[in-house]
Amino acid sequence: MVSEQSPAAEADPRFTRSRQAIADALTEHMQRTQTCPSVSALAEAAGIHRATFYNHFDSVEEAAVYVIAGDFRALHDLNISDRHKGADPAAVAVATLNAMLDSLRQRRSLFLLASTWRSSSGLMGIGDLLLDQLYALRRDLGVDERESGPTNSVEDVYTASGVHGVFSAAVGGNTDCDPDEISVRLYALLPEWIRRPPASLPN
Repeated sequence: MVSEQSPAAEADPRFTRSRQAIADALTEHMQRTQTCPSVSALAEAAGIHRATFYNHFDSVEEAAVYVIAGDFRALHDLNISDRHKGADPAAVAVATLNAMLDSLRQRRSLFLLASTWRSSSGLMGIGDLLLDQLYALRRDLGVDERESGPTNSVEDVYTASGVHGVFSAAVGGNTDCDPDEISVRLYALLPEWIRRPPASLPN
């Protein structure tokens, strides 16, 4: 999981501005050059001191994970919102997987950079984000009260790692099916609790 800050720090507008400036500078740099910037170059582009960068992230790779985490959070929120509006759960799940994959394709160099960051969970960057997504999905679907921590379940680690692997192959164009079919086939491989969620969602 990307480094978390105290609620007081996150409520500080300067903290939010600095973190967003880092994210924006990194996104722009990766789109323009497809190469990983140094911390000094990234801090300069973001208009902050090098020390300020380390108040937010341990590395440029962790900052890349943060950028993609924002994309994933937005897609998760849309997923849950659509379910609350009565949309078909299977269609929503496939659409979410498709949107996640499209986002990663558009940010390919950022995705590759984020994938090299090893988190405290033991998973690499995107796998760790997907593990977080599973816990958020469990919570928002009311499946169970399991929370992330030092004892991640084998099922969740397997699922997150598997989805990361498929995403990596798909972004690299190395799968055995049409790009439009990847999300459908991936959905069919997900655990039953995702494919058959509770009929009613918690408020």
